[in-house]
Amino acid sequence: MRRSLALALAVAAVAFVPRTAAAKGDEDADEEEEEPTSETDDSGDEETPDPDAKPAKPAKPAKPVPFRKQDLSGHDLADGKKSSNLFEKDRFFVDKLDTSKTEHKTLVQGSLTSTSFVYRETGGTIAPNDAGVPSASQFTRVFTDLRLQTDFRHLGGGKWDARVDLRGRAVANPGLSGTYADNFTPGTDSSAQSGFLGENELEVRELWLARSGKRSDVFFGRQFVPDLAGVKFDGLRVDYASSSKFTYLGFGGLYPIRGSRSITTDYTPLLAAPDQTGARASAGRFTGAGGFGAAYRTPNSYGAFGGVALVPFSSEAPRIFGTSTGYWRAGPKLDFYHFAVVDTVGDSAGITNLSAGVNLKPDQRLRGTLSINRVDTETLNVQAQAFLSDPEKDINIIQNEAFLIRVAQNQARASLSAGLGQLQRFEITTAATFRYRQGLTLTAQGAPVGTTPASITLPPGKSIEVFGGITDRRSIAHLRIGVDGSRVIRVGDATYQRTTASAMRGFLGRELKNGHGEWEAEVAYSTTKDDQAGSMTTCADILTCYGAATSSVLSLGGSLFYRFNRDWLGMGGLFLNRQNITSFIGTTGTADPAVTGLSGFVRAAYRF
Repeated sequence: MRRSLALALAVAAVAFVPRTAAAKGDEDADEEEEEPTSETDDSGDEETPDPDAKPAKPAKPAKPVPFRKQDLSGHDLADGKKSSNLFEKDRFFVDKLDTSKTEHKTLVQGSLTSTSFVYRETGGTIAPNDAGVPSASQFTRVFTDLRLQTDFRHLGGGKWDARVDLRGRAVANPGLSGTYADNFTPGTDSSAQSGFLGENELEVRELWLARSGKRSDVFFGRQFVPDLAGVKFDGLRVDYASSSKFTYLGFGGLYPIRGSRSITTDYTPLLAAPDQTGARASAGRFTGAGGFGAAYRTPNSYGAFGGVALVPFSSEAPRIFGTSTGYWRAGPKLDFYHFAVVDTVGDSAGITNLSAGVNLKPDQRLRGTLSINRVDTETLNVQAQAFLSDPEKDINIIQNEAFLIRVAQNQARASLSAGLGQLQRFEITTAATFRYRQGLTLTAQGAPVGTTPASITLPPGKSIEVFGGITDRRSIAHLRIGVDGSRVIRVGDATYQRTTASAMRGFLGRELKNGHGEWEAEVAYSTTKDDQAGSMTTCADILTCYGAATSSVLSLGGSLFYRFNRDWLGMGGLFLNRQNITSFIGTTGTADPAVTGLSGFVRAAYRF
């Protein structure tokens, strides 16, 4: 069944490519126009030449249309010194246009962004059996990011380009405070729950050189391949344009650990999955990556498709998957899009990632969307094992972080928005989402040799979320005012995430200085309830210990954005929330002391 499904998706991806994109005749049509042909008078009458008439000037031959390939480096496709989109010139993150001073030199463009975030909780002490244990976290979460993005276009006026994208993060040690510090001292420093491992980071996101030719582009260094599932790798990539609409691409190199956000963890020593005794062997340090595909673009569509292989050098079979992405405008009222990753070999064969949708515009005042999404495990075992805890040995218990299991999350969503009133002053939006998580069997690790490991099956979870909202875009005092709310409803025996929830929000905002900025304030209230809350009598196994609590959160805050000039912008936010939790044993609930949280962030960005 899986092989049939994978084959069907591959055929669909190829079928999605417009026939005109791959036709060889397009290349000739794009490179030059036919010479004008002479015309004859079919009337059969010959005109008598006028001896005094001046000889006619010979017609100028038509100039050939220059060949222009796709630019798959992520830059704006606008050509020349004028942008093809008048609305782009005032955007902050937008490609610069060449001037007479830069077109024969290096065009340098980029941005420098600083972001800082802080979160702090306060609360009382849980009583009576856990005296000294606070209801709130004793750790203050603080981090600061600094990111530099720079492009060097046509270096020295030549055919070489370069890109540098670096990010550094400094994380404060959370430390300990209050009475809790007197009762518990960790063996190692605590993590700030920030980034990949909660430590200081220096990330090289992109660092590459590229040479642009008439048909071929060559990239070397750290880069992403957006056209083939966004794979990140260190190595070589070659693009070849067979026509202005169709480009082949291939790449090969080393594959950093998925999720790594620092050069200190990009190539951490890898570990194999635990054997029956719980031991894990070394799997080296490196994983190879390679792939081949094609990208296409027509006036009404664009996309790409191909295959990728991630090859651990030890202890695990390669992960091989096909991928396809595309967008097609069928008309002024209908758009289609899709993204798919399908693993083709091994135990992980199947649909790993799938997004597909339709955007509808049946009327000037109506907008509709239909979409499906599926996300599954796509991490290599040898990479994840390097960061998972060692399993308990010689005891027959379940360890939920000792091995990887495919756990898919599925979602289907439909929404409809309508603009009402003069100039569509009011916007009303409704949406419904169905979510499903498959059942899962957990098997204990570290069982004695010759015995059958214990296992337990978790039932699937399903829920429906309904959403509704209304916004007045031009209310009193030029304010934008709105309210929205959602409700998660249980379907079947278990809710998706094993929790039902309700939320309401009210907000208002206003532009500043003719669109140079905007502020928005909001108040929100939400409640959650675990499936076992009020009904759990004993906590005998994982099925009865999902959680048995209810909670509510009241939040108040706002955000501010301001564009100081073309090259500077700032933004920030400050939110205060108060959370109440009641835990249940049977039908008896015990309320914990309320927790008050304060979070804030500030960002400043400069472009050059």
